[in-house]
Amino acid sequence: MFLYNKIRFVWEVKLLKQYLNLSLENQVPIEIIYLSKCGEFSQRKVLVRRISKEKVVAYCYLRNQIRSFSLDQILSASWSKKIKVS
Repeated sequence: MFLYNKIRFVWEVKLLKQYLNLSLENQVPIEIIYLSKCGEFSQRKVLVRRISKEKVVAYCYLRNQIRSFSLDQILSASWSKKIKVS
């Protein structure tokens, strides 16, 4: 059985929520590291659509569809690399 330590520092949660909120407010993609229910790590580029107390609904560029992510399974978030469009 896969065990995952869910203990987080308060500043980690606040920083994660800042990235999620800024993505939502400015419609800017972010990169997240996510731990699936099966215990597999996944890196996703997402555009946040909605944030609730326990879940984030976002457009996932990997799956090309709207996906739901559990907040406690998102391990990190950062700005997505910009793609130059000509």
